[in-house]
Amino acid sequence: MDFDFIVTHKPSSKAEKDAFLNIKRELITEAITFPSGTATERVKTVINSCNNHEAAFMKPGKEASRKNPNIYDMYPLLTYNNRDVTEKFSFEDIWEYLLKIFLIHKGTFTKTLVLLYRLCFFCDHNLINNKWRYSPSEQHCELIHNLDNLVLREGFFDKFNEPKPLTLFQILLFVDLLAWNEDVKYHAPKGEPYFKNMTESKTGRTNTLLSVISAPLLISEFIEDIVSKTQSGGAINVKLITSVIQKFTRSRGLCVLSDAELQKALAPYLRG
Repeated sequence: MDFDFIVTHKPSSKAEKDAFLNIKRELITEAITFPSGTATERVKTVINSCNNHEAAFMKPGKEASRKNPNIYDMYPLLTYNNRDVTEKFSFEDIWEYLLKIFLIHKGTFTKTLVLLYRLCFFCDHNLINNKWRYSPSEQHCELIHNLDNLVLREGFFDKFNEPKPLTLFQILLFVDLLAWNEDVKYHAPKGEPYFKNMTESKTGRTNTLLSVISAPLLISEFIEDIVSKTQSGGAINVKLITSVIQKFTRSRGLCVLSDAELQKALAPYLRG
C-alpha cells in the first residue's frame, strides 16, 4: 500500500511558519477564555466530539492551586461512551503505549510517530465552526482505523494480554489536548499568547510532542540492540539507554532529537 499521503515536513517557508504560529496563537487565545470553576467543581469545555468520543478540558487544572498558580492550566479529559478512558494518564503511559506498538509491529510504530509529528505541527488541524480542531482527512482516518483494527488490537491482546487497549485515535485525541495545554501553560503568562517566532514557540506543544516521539525512538534502539546482541552473542550497548537518561537530565525532562535524527528514524515519511 502506498503511504505517500502521510509524508510530512516541518514548516520551513515563511508562509508555513506564519500559519503554524497563527494556529498556536488562536488556540491559546481560545483556551484562555474557557470558563473555570473550582478545584472541587471544575467546569467542562468540550473540544471535539465524534464516534462516541468526547475530548474536553476541565478547568481549573492542578497547577492553578500551586503557591505560584498557573491560572490558565487545564485538565485534559477524553471520554468514550461517557467513560473517562485517560484518567490519570501520564507521559509514562504514553511512552509505554508507543513502545508496545514498536514490539507489536515496527512499521506501525513508525507510522504512529509520523502521525504524532503531524499533530505537533497542526498538519491535520482544520477550521471547524471557525475554530482549529484536530480533524484528520478521510484518508488519514482510514489509516488510523486500519492500524487499530488490523494490527494493534490483536497485537495488544497477543503480546500483552490487553483485550481493550486504548485505540490509536484515542491516543491522538488525548495527546492533542495535552500539547494544547502545554502551550497555554508556557505562552499565556499575561492573559494573551506571547512568542515572537518559531524558536521562542518551541517551549510547550513543540518540545512536548517531539519528546513524546523522540524518547520511544531512542529506547526502541536499545531494545533492538538487546535482541540482536542476545541472538548473536555480542556485547549489548548500554550507552543507548544511558544517552536517553542524559538527554532528560540535561534538558529538565525533555528528550528532543534533531531534525536530521528524526528524518532518519522516520524515513521515508518525514522529509526535510
